[in-house]
Formats: sequence, C-alpha cells, structure tokens
Amino acid sequence: MVGISELSKTVSKKTGTTQKVAREVIKAFLDTVVEETNSVGTKINLAGFGIFERRKQMARKARNPQTKKIIEVPAKEKFVFRASSKIKYK
Repeated sequence: MVGISELSKTVSKKTGTTQKVAREVIKAFLDTVVEETNSVGTKINLAGFGIFERRKQMARKARNPQTKKIIEVPAKEKFVFRASSKIKYK
C-alpha cells in the first residue's frame, strides 16, 4: 500500500517541487474532494479517473452472525468512488 509520504515523493520528483509542497498539495486536494462531496448533491467528476459522490444507503435488515438474530440497520450516507473505464482492470 502506498501512503501520502510515498505518493508525495513520486509527485515531487515528477513536478520538480519539494516533498513538503507535494504533500501539502495532495492533502489540500483530498480535503477539497471531501468538502465538495459533502455538499448536498455534489459529484466530482475527474475525466479519465472517476467520480466521487455521496450516496444514500437505505435502511435494511441484517443478521447478527453470532446470535443469528435479525437486526435493523439504519439508513446512512456512504462516500463512493466509481473508477473510470480507462483505469479499471480488464
């Protein structure tokens, strides 16, 4: 798995900036994606990469695997990323 530190090293080499600047840009980008996606009904479409969005998951019934008892799972919002067909594995 690659973290922000490793990613910032690669970005800094490709852009000719310092790792600190690259890390700040990456963090700012991620923060902005989350903030914008949390806005009501906002989707972020990065052409050739994918779409970030919030989706509502309906309430449902599930089974506790230990007790086999049926429980109610409340509705919630999920953060979803759909990859572009250009980057999906074939």
